Amino acid sequence: MRDVEFSAGQLIAVLLEGDAFPGAAILDSCGVGHVGSHLLIAGTEPSEVLELKDKDVVETLATLDHLMSQDRAAIFTISYDFGARMLGLVRDVESSEPNVYVATFDSLLIHDYDTGRTSQIGALRDLPAPKSKGEDAWAKGLSSISSNFSRTEYGVAIDEIQELIRDGFTYQTNLTHQLTAALPEGLTPEAIFHNLRHAHPAPFAAFIRRHGSTVVSASPERFFRIDGDSISTSPIKGTRRRGETRDEDNALRQELLDSEKDRAENTMIVDLLRNDLGRVCEYGSVTVEKLCDLEEHPTLFHLVSTVNGKLRADVRFSDVLRALFPCGSITGAPKISTMKIIDRIERGSRGLSMGAIGYYIPKSMSEELAGFDLSVAIRTMVVRDKTAVFNVGGGIVIDSDPSSEWEETWTKASALLTAINAR
Repeated sequence: MRDVEFSAGQLIAVLLEGDAFPGAAILDSCGVGHVGSHLLIAGTEPSEVLELKDKDVVETLATLDHLMSQDRAAIFTISYDFGARMLGLVRDVESSEPNVYVATFDSLLIHDYDTGRTSQIGALRDLPAPKSKGEDAWAKGLSSISSNFSRTEYGVAIDEIQELIRDGFTYQTNLTHQLTAALPEGLTPEAIFHNLRHAHPAPFAAFIRRHGSTVVSASPERFFRIDGDSISTSPIKGTRRRGETRDEDNALRQELLDSEKDRAENTMIVDLLRNDLGRVCEYGSVTVEKLCDLEEHPTLFHLVSTVNGKLRADVRFSDVLRALFPCGSITGAPKISTMKIIDRIERGSRGLSMGAIGYYIPKSMSEELAGFDLSVAIRTMVVRDKTAVFNVGGGIVIDSDPSSEWEETWTKASALLTAINAR
């Protein structure tokens, strides 16, 4: 490990300036304290890049196990639709999103927000001299936004889900609609990422340049973290916007804490994830560390829980994916029957939205940092050809109010909409 004289802002400015690093991949906790997230992890020049689209599920999982057993680090994305395929729910929709994208690196740059230290692990690489902190770049023009649901259509879909709840097919269904934004001239993915870091720092932010597309994420939610034989997952269920005054802020905070509906949603997903973890963990090792803790973000309040377990000795990365993916917080419960409902009601492919973004670091590169850490790809856009696409949604239960649920989706989208100048 070698120290590098870069601040977090300088490091990001160097990696995103021009086209010097076309394969740059950045996972950034933005200095936001959340379930132990405190690092900025960046890969500059991939040793290998794979976009897996047409391979079958078994072959794709075998490829992932192979890549995650090497002496190279990996930064990757996994689409929601691959999870559906893995569970035998093949959606007959076209998508330009790869099932899995993986970039491997023999060197990583690490910034620790707790210590202020930046270091390099793995093979040594030379970087350009650090520049000033990257500037925000607000576009002069507005992004044009459209959704694949109207307010009325979203309400009709909620009515249908509630009827299915009454019939016993689901207890909670995460219903999303897809937003498509035509970006104005001058607004690049790099500028969007800078804008999000400035206005809405998130503990699992990401910027990943891929073939023909760029991923920009401001996810607040950890999917799972593996450290040795320990695994933890931290689902989010329950959201309120921040208030414009101190009194309004306090009132909204207390409203979320007192909401029986939101606590019930969160508890249902905790039970689902306990069951999922039980498929790969030692018997009796799965425990709930935190239940419905309140977390504050610049524009939102969330209820967050944490579930831990001890992995069985024979478990591979692919086994964990088969057991947990997609995350129950963005499907609902019970998972498979609810995903069938999502498949029938939602329009088109979710793509990367509601999938996962993560990294793997082998022990050979760093004993201290070795393991896996994945976020849920919420508040996550994919930019292709000046068009940004992302899904927003929420958990629908028997007492959901269609108007309130629709408004909540736009509250969740607000940070991304502001970052692309689509107020």
